[in-house]
Amino acid sequence: MAATQDLGAKLDTLIRLMALQLIGERTGAEAITVLARAGLDNDMIADLVGTSVPTVRATLSRARREGGKR
Repeated sequence: MAATQDLGAKLDTLIRLMALQLIGERTGAEAITVLARAGLDNDMIADLVGTSVPTVRATLSRARREGGKR
């Protein structure tokens, strides 16, 4: 059980490092959109970007609406 938890923690760290590398210098809505496209959940995106889950949801909703207008 402890080995499984340790592996899970290491995978979580690896995912976070890769996500931060993926967004690079991007901030705000662009970073949120990139992380969502990469498959991260809203909780992790909020944590990585330093915002709240409702902000992530609103940003993604806005991006979907604006994407349909193009």
